[in-house]
Amino acid sequence: MLNNNIMGIFPPFWSIDAPHFIIPHFQGIMRTLGMDVKIIDLNIQAAIALKKNWSVYSNGIWNGVWNNQQMIVDCIEKSGIADRLANEIEIQHPAWIVFLSVNIGSYLVVRYLIKDIRDRFSRMKIHIAVGGPLCVGKKDSSNIFPDADLVWNGTLESAIHILMQQYKNELTQDYSAYRFFPDFTGIDITKYSKPEELTYVLNYGCRFNCKFCHEGGQYSQEVMRSTLGLSNHLRNLLTALPTVKYIRFYDSSLNSDFNHFRNFLDELDEKDILWICYLAPMPYINRSICLRMQSSGCIGVNIGVESGSNAVRKLMGKPNKLNVVESCIRELHGAVLDIHINLMVGYPGETEHDFNETLLFTTRIAECVSGVNINMVGIFTETELFADARKLGINLNGDIQNEFLFRHWALADGSNTPIIRNERFLRIKAHIESLGFKNVHLPDAAEPAHRALLTR
Repeated sequence: MLNNNIMGIFPPFWSIDAPHFIIPHFQGIMRTLGMDVKIIDLNIQAAIALKKNWSVYSNGIWNGVWNNQQMIVDCIEKSGIADRLANEIEIQHPAWIVFLSVNIGSYLVVRYLIKDIRDRFSRMKIHIAVGGPLCVGKKDSSNIFPDADLVWNGTLESAIHILMQQYKNELTQDYSAYRFFPDFTGIDITKYSKPEELTYVLNYGCRFNCKFCHEGGQYSQEVMRSTLGLSNHLRNLLTALPTVKYIRFYDSSLNSDFNHFRNFLDELDEKDILWICYLAPMPYINRSICLRMQSSGCIGVNIGVESGSNAVRKLMGKPNKLNVVESCIRELHGAVLDIHINLMVGYPGETEHDFNETLLFTTRIAECVSGVNINMVGIFTETELFADARKLGINLNGDIQNEFLFRHWALADGSNTPIIRNERFLRIKAHIESLGFKNVHLPDAAEPAHRALLTR
């Protein structure tokens, strides 16, 4: 008889605000297809075990942990997550172990754990699968996880026919269009630092293809899911999870398709379900749409402005000019929605004039927003920016074959270097603080719902 017992593993290092959306997403798919599934969030387990020391590991982008094999081993041993995982395997005897949403912050942990599983359970027939953003940009991603049976890129659904058919190559069903809702059963929200927040994903991908973003590489096309029945589903979740006060949609852009966004607003209209989302500033975000967002329960948005220079936004491949962005922000503010914006400092081609335009832009819209998040530009391997590095005169200053994020890149003409970017970051941070913002964040996006909740 086919063993359909599947174990989904979410590895460190990630935010502990709430469970990553891939966890209920994976569980929802598997259970809809009639599979037995066990979810293990090793990220929160490691955070709880390491307590105050967690920040040393989770801030790996700044302290170099992500590429430090010894520190990874140290983290695993101190947290005991390898032993905990081994105990679960002893109990569950899974046919498949699936490592979910593996990225540059977790790939060394996953490699360690896969080898540990193979060593401990050499006599047990276990298939191991790995997927996530890391597996997209590298053509040899299978070589990164040599002990895995399956390494896939794209959406999770692209691997399901293999999981379901136990290595039968013929695809007998299109699972990418399968109807399901994320399943939060068994997930203890109270373990996380923001038990009032429920992370949720409705749509995959993003159609805008900004040159610095990995979404375009990760998903060949945007996957839009039906909103029919969403309000009842969310209401049931809120009833079952009393600590949750609002839904955070992690869709890269919930409103990239206007018709789909209108259907979404219709489904949630006057249902008293509070939510926040990432929002693309589009020409149709007018007063009428903003009021509809408000009546449907929206309390806040996060907008990827990235630059206050039209010239730099064009280099980035951002849709729409700044007049559309600014109009969108002002209309949202007029509807009393909480707004946070994201900015990037030091994009290739950004001049001192462009940087000053960003400072002026933040001054103009300061009265409309409640938070600004700033990042210095890093170059991810799976992006168009990485592919164009040589043409743009970018020296990546790293191991192109084995690294996945380049933070110390520089332009060959010396006009953009890590020192220049850091100096601009400090200047814009000081400028933002001078405008009265106390919540300048790096590198994670701030939460646009907290102030809104307090004022309701």
